[in-house]
Amino acid sequence: PADPLRPVLLNALRPAIVAGLGQSVKFVVTTLRTQGDWAYVVARPQRPDGREIDFRATRYREVIDQGVFDGPTLYALMQRREQRWTVVDFIIGPTDVAWAGWPEEHGAPAALLGLPNP
Repeated sequence: PADPLRPVLLNALRPAIVAGLGQSVKFVVTTLRTQGDWAYVVARPQRPDGREIDFRATRYREVIDQGVFDGPTLYALMQRREQRWTVVDFIIGPTDVAWAGWPEEHGAPAALLGLPNP
């Protein structure tokens, strides 16, 4: 929590998550790792007042109804480009290791994501 990069990364991540959920959020972070110009965040988005998000009131309703939402955990890959952190990819509530393809797809270091090196 005392890492000065933490608020920078979370503030860069927040607009993408707010756009996806249609509501303001704050994050309860469980993992935040960086390696070079890459960052990996695992967090639970919640309402600014600390209450849980009703994912049925978001675009995730359909996947919840289909039984393929294992929320509310968020996994995000970020990259520093031209001195700014940007969201490369994220997923909320995956039922599998959806981020396993990010090293090949985006060039992120596998170790950053807690994956074995290929």
